[in-house]
Amino acid sequence: MLSSKQILDVVSSDPNHPGAAGKVAYLRRSLKTSMGVRTDPPSHYQFADALAAQHEPGTATAEPYRHPGSDPKAHAPGRGGTPLSPSDLAWIDRLPNDPTKMPYEDAAALAGLSASLAGTQHTSDARLVDSVWKPVQEVHDANAARVALDQAQRSVPDVPSSAVRALADSIAAEVPNLEPAEALSRAGTQLREALDKRTAAREQKILDARAAIAQASEAAAVRTATTR
Repeated sequence: MLSSKQILDVVSSDPNHPGAAGKVAYLRRSLKTSMGVRTDPPSHYQFADALAAQHEPGTATAEPYRHPGSDPKAHAPGRGGTPLSPSDLAWIDRLPNDPTKMPYEDAAALAGLSASLAGTQHTSDARLVDSVWKPVQEVHDANAARVALDQAQRSVPDVPSSAVRALADSIAAEVPNLEPAEALSRAGTQLREALDKRTAAREQKILDARAAIAQASEAAAVRTATTR
């Protein structure tokens, strides 16, 4: 049987998030069957099945942006803040001058070099690496923000109509001697609050993404002005 917390958690979550399908699958697996017979409240199966239908294979999902600064290779241990070697310097010299043309693998390697040199005594090496990495980082920061904005503005599927009855059945099981009408009333109120939470989170993502785009554009403009 689903708890009221489980139902409200999935309702308040972004259905376009990459992990949404997994959350719904877990919800369905938590419902009981005995000898092939469904033994939990029918409303819970209806709710879980309706959610699963929104995440059938082929349904568009939001994929996270691959930022080289977040790549595991950029944070892998190994260098320990050692200075740049002649081969490092030769490699950096061969990299594209245009940050938009930087191959992903090279960008991730630059991010790793920048992280390994940060706070070390090799300040000249750190400045050199950052002079190449920071413009690339700005490009990817802006791209990531645009992807986040696009994802936040995507339409979201409606909450299944079975959600009210499913939540009411959970509340009735959790609060002994509660009148059915009161369970339905509480379910309606709590679902509205969960949807308001989801809407507020979506609006905040839009604001954050727009701010990140503006910040990345400003950083690029400042860098361009100071390098002329």
